[in-house]
Amino acid sequence: MKGACNQPVCGVCGWKLVKNGSTSAGRTRWRCKSCGASTTKSRPDITAKTQASMFLDWLLGKGGVKQLDIPRRTFSRRISWCWQVEVPKPSVTGEVYDQVLLDGIYLAYGWCLITATNGEKIIAWQWCQRENSAAYQALMNRLPAPTVVVTDGGAGIVKALRLTWPQSRTQRCLFHIRANTITDLTRNPQSEAGKALLGLANQLMGVKTPEDAGKWLSLLQHWYRVYRDYINEKTYAAEPGSRKWWWTHQRVRKAYKRLERLARSGYLFTWLDPKFTGLDIQRTTSRLEGGVNAAIRRLLNAHRGLSEPHMKIAVEWLLNQKSIDPADPITWLAKHRHNTSQQKPHPATNDPIDPTGYDTAIDYNPAYQDGSLHIRKGWAGR
Repeated sequence: MKGACNQPVCGVCGWKLVKNGSTSAGRTRWRCKSCGASTTKSRPDITAKTQASMFLDWLLGKGGVKQLDIPRRTFSRRISWCWQVEVPKPSVTGEVYDQVLLDGIYLAYGWCLITATNGEKIIAWQWCQRENSAAYQALMNRLPAPTVVVTDGGAGIVKALRLTWPQSRTQRCLFHIRANTITDLTRNPQSEAGKALLGLANQLMGVKTPEDAGKWLSLLQHWYRVYRDYINEKTYAAEPGSRKWWWTHQRVRKAYKRLERLARSGYLFTWLDPKFTGLDIQRTTSRLEGGVNAAIRRLLNAHRGLSEPHMKIAVEWLLNQKSIDPADPITWLAKHRHNTSQQKPHPATNDPIDPTGYDTAIDYNPAYQDGSLHIRKGWAGR
């Protein structure tokens, strides 16, 4: 059947078709008055949108296959082409953002996903094997340098910022700083120095004004004056003549050195800089972890057992919904259905078409070393 959808014509003689009842499935049947040929009018665009809607309701919705009222195998067959459509990426407009939040999350199959947001919406993402400077640079190179970068201080981020966005200011996530301090000191440190330092780390989240920040930095300096000799104590090996030694209170020293280094670099209270008044600079990456990473974990938990390619596609469709310029998923899937392998012819092969003829014997070659089938000669043992 050819022609416009509202004026179909016969594919045999080209005569105009007329309606002729419906099939058992409810589809309109068309008949040619000239040659008597009967056919039905298919709408692949409507079919693709229906299947895409089913796919997205199952993938991103709260319902499962049972709510679709069709067998699981039938559903998998109908939406199989949706897995082959490439998910659209956020377009890079060149806009310079006031802030960019960067964070990575480790997923199944050894994959790590680095996402970048402007505080509200996702502006870019990058798949990698682990968080390193190369992965962060691959993401940063696609975006203009923002005014402030908020990060949790993951591996490689410092080097990537120095090489890619050297003019951007850095705000370290205060929540992660506190968590790292607890990792070193535990929640119940035994020493007085550890208890006092943990109290300082807990006070970070209570800093609201530049005056509060100045008081906190003064308390950190006071802590060092009181416990300087304590964190500089050394323990030497018992073997005579050995020069091996280590810091006696290494964990307390490590926790302090981290806070001291971040304070000296100006990464603790960038969000309180008077230059950024009115920009609503974030002091943590909680919006990214709670709004994006948590949603990714819920998605993968609801669809446990996805293969590696399907896992990445599912996550990317979720990221598209949270991106700054999300594409309409149903329209996008229906538009790009023709790019899937289902619509492409199978590649030609050199396999023979005729049935295999009868062989006369097994071809034996003593030079075979690959374990292929051949005639065994001699005693094979028990």
